[in-house]
Amino acid sequence: MRVGVVRTVESPCQCAPSVAEGLKALGHEFIFADSEEIELRAPELARECDLVIDHTDTFRRQGLFRPLVRLLLEKAGARVVGSDSRACFLADDKIAAKARLGETGIPVPPGIVIRSLEEKIPEWLTPPLVLKPAFEHMSRGLGLAGSEEEARAVAAGLLQRFKQPILMESFVPGKELAVSLLDGPEGLEVLPPLEWLFEKAGSGVLTEAFKLKDIVGERRDARPADFSPRVHDELKCFARRAFQALGLRDYARFDLRLSPGGTFFFLEANTTPSLEPMEALALSAKWAGLDYPALVERMLSAALRRYGKPQEKEEQKARIDLPTGTVELKVPRAVHFPPSSSIDLARILDIQAGERVLDLGCGTGLLSVAAAKLGARRVVATDLDPRALEATVQNARANGVERQVEVRAGSWYDALDGAAEKEKRFDVILATPPQTPGPHPFGPRYGGWDGTRHLLAAIQDAPRFLEPGRGRLWLLAISLANPSLLFRVLGEHFSEVTVVKKTERRFTPGEYQSMEKGLFDYFLALRASGKSEFTEEGSGEFVFQNLFIRASGVKKR
Repeated sequence: MRVGVVRTVESPCQCAPSVAEGLKALGHEFIFADSEEIELRAPELARECDLVIDHTDTFRRQGLFRPLVRLLLEKAGARVVGSDSRACFLADDKIAAKARLGETGIPVPPGIVIRSLEEKIPEWLTPPLVLKPAFEHMSRGLGLAGSEEEARAVAAGLLQRFKQPILMESFVPGKELAVSLLDGPEGLEVLPPLEWLFEKAGSGVLTEAFKLKDIVGERRDARPADFSPRVHDELKCFARRAFQALGLRDYARFDLRLSPGGTFFFLEANTTPSLEPMEALALSAKWAGLDYPALVERMLSAALRRYGKPQEKEEQKARIDLPTGTVELKVPRAVHFPPSSSIDLARILDIQAGERVLDLGCGTGLLSVAAAKLGARRVVATDLDPRALEATVQNARANGVERQVEVRAGSWYDALDGAAEKEKRFDVILATPPQTPGPHPFGPRYGGWDGTRHLLAAIQDAPRFLEPGRGRLWLLAISLANPSLLFRVLGEHFSEVTVVKKTERRFTPGEYQSMEKGLFDYFLALRASGKSEFTEEGSGEFVFQNLFIRASGVKKR
C-alpha cells in the first residue's frame, strides 16, 4: 500500500520517521506531508494514498487547531487511520472531554475552568493544584502550584500566553499511568499499562521537558504497571468505556493517576499518541508481544476493517492544448502528472517534420506525443519506470502517433546501449530530469547535492547522440539547481545557448520541508554560496524560475 504520513515539520516529535521505518519494514510506500501545507496536500493524499496517518502536533502553531487537519483530510476523501475529526475535536477539548467522561461515570480530577483573572477559586479546591491550557497537549503550559497565590500567578501567565481557558484541578498523588488501546481482530484491546517513574514517587507530573527529552537505550523512567488481576480488570473496563464515550477508533492513549486510595482518575485522552518506539504506546505494544512493525500493521488493519481493502484508484485524464491540436493523456496513479512547466515546454518546441527526437525521462509521454504531432519521423522515449513506459505507449496510441514513438527502458542514455555509432544521431534531445537539491537522496525529485546531477549527465553526453550541424538540446531547468554551473557546462559543449522562456514557480518552505526536514535551510545555504537562485516574495512565499533552454552548435571535443 501507499500510506500518507502527515506531520508538523517544525515539531520536535519524531513520530513520522518512526512510522516510515515501520511502513518500510512492512513493504509499504509512504508519502510525507507537512500539516502546515494540508490545504494544498489533502487532495493529493486522498488521491495517491490508500490510507493516511495523521500525527499533526500543531496547526498554525496551536494545538487548538490540529483537528482541522483531519477534517480537511476527510473532506478531501482521505481514508484516515485513527479517530475521525469529530472525536478529535472532542478529545482535544479537555473541558468537553472531561465533562463527557464524568457523565459516563469515569472518575476525573475535581476542578474548575479559569477564563479570566476574576474567577474565584472555591474553598473545596485546595493546593497543590495542576493548571493546564484547555486545548494544548504534550504538557505544553502544564504547571503545578503549591499555593492559591501561586496558582493565580500561573493561571495569569497561561491566559496571557495561550489565550484559551485554563483547567485548574486538584493534584492527584499516586502513580502516573499511560493506558493505550488498540483495535484488533478480536476487538478493542487494552494493552499492558505503563507506569511513569519519578525521582520522588507519587509526587511528580509529566512536564513538557520530560516528554521532549531524548531517550538513549532502554528507558529507566517507565515500567509495566503492576496490579492485581482485579484492579487490572477494573482499569481495562474504565479504559474501554472512556474510549467509547469519546467516540474514538483504531487506537488511542489515556493518561491517568492511580490515587493512594485505589481510584483511577482519567486526566486526558490523546487521539494521536506519540508513535516513537520508546514512548508509551509502542512500549505497551511491545509488552503485549507486538514489535514496532506489528504495531503499525495493527493500526493499518484496524482502519482497513472500517474502509475495506483499498481500491485501485482510477487513472487521471488530461486534455492539453498544443499548437498542433489537443492531446489527451491518461495518467496512471503511480506516474507523475505533467506539471505546467512540461506543458509549457511542449508548446514551444521547434521540432521539424522528419526529424529524430530523443525524450529522456518520458513520464506520461507528453513531450514524445508533442514531438510526434509536430512531425517527428521517429521519437525514442526512455524511462526507468515501467509504469511510465506503459503510459507513454498507451498515450501514443490514443493520440494516433504509436508508429512514430518507440519506448526503451533505461536510465538516460543507457537506454540506447551507450553506443552512439549503433544509433542514427538525433536532431533533438529533450530532457526534464529531477533536479531538487538535497544533502542526500530523499525521493524521486532528488537531483544531487546542488540539483545538477542529472542535468549535467544530459548535457555532457548529448554531443555523442546529436547531429553535429542541426542538433539541439532542449532542457527544462530550475534556478534552484546551481544555474551558474549549469550554463558554464552548457557553454563548454554548445556554441549557442538560449533561454527561450522563463516562468515563475512559487513555493513555501513547508513544501520542501515536508519532503525532508531541513531541506529549505539547505536551499538557503546553497543560495548563500551562490549555488542556487530564488527570491522571497513576502507572506512566507518564495519564487524560483523555470528556465526553458535551447542549446545548439555542438562543439567538437
